[in-house]
Amino acid sequence: MVLQDYYKKITECGYDVDICFTKRPDHAREIVEDANRYDIVYSMGGDGTLNEVVNGNIKRHDRMAVCPLPMGSCNDVASMLGYTKSPLENLDLALHGDIREIDIGMINGKAFTYVAGMGKFMHIPYETARERKSKSGYLAYIREGIKEFFQDTKRYKTKIVLDGIELEDEYSLIIISNSNHIAGVPEFYKDVKLDDGQLEVLLCKSKNRGDLVNTFIQFFLGNHTKNLISIKANDIDIKFSELPEKNWCIDGEKLEKNSLHYHISANDKMKFIVPKEREKKLFIKEI
Repeated sequence: MVLQDYYKKITECGYDVDICFTKRPDHAREIVEDANRYDIVYSMGGDGTLNEVVNGNIKRHDRMAVCPLPMGSCNDVASMLGYTKSPLENLDLALHGDIREIDIGMINGKAFTYVAGMGKFMHIPYETARERKSKSGYLAYIREGIKEFFQDTKRYKTKIVLDGIELEDEYSLIIISNSNHIAGVPEFYKDVKLDDGQLEVLLCKSKNRGDLVNTFIQFFLGNHTKNLISIKANDIDIKFSELPEKNWCIDGEKLEKNSLHYHISANDKMKFIVPKEREKKLFIKEI
């Protein structure tokens, strides 16, 4: 029913529309990369589907504007941009929105829309069974997160270079993002701009549950803590002394190749359709 309403409303606005259904993981990337000439691609799913769309679009010479219409178990990007839980309201927001350029992160040659991370909790999105996510939505992640909280916290000796600044320590959690909405937490950061060419880098050194809880309480209160480094950077080089036990998570999906060395940057941009009311808060550049 939603698809029929979408099709009718978009065609009434004068657009020609084709609807494609994904049949397997990574299919959305293939569809977008191989598609004929289109102006807009509507990603109807969650953050994982959007990641596939972005990775297909970034390979194109004639890139399309991307519009995330939230229908998945986790919709951090769409929520951040101002889309709602109402499918028809979201289409109205999109049809009356503006096109803005958003920084796209790259990690070892693969694009991510809003977040890449490793360490404590970061494997939960891609290891949670799809059946549980379909049935319980965000609650499925919370259940797995509670289990992970009581597991031992592993720290990795790591050398990180952030725009030429060298840091070396043991980290239990690394989050690199271009978003103020992460893991379902709104306003995770207070001052994110999606088009400033910078990624938010969070480096956590906490080694037990008590440390971890206190560290993030202080972080969300805006207080400094010795166990957490928060910094902006455009170019990031990360080298581990040992191979991480779990792969990186990018936009809720598993980065397939695990490595000792990661290069991450924010040197590419992509056009997104953004509801008008979010523009002043999330962007620094004028249209």
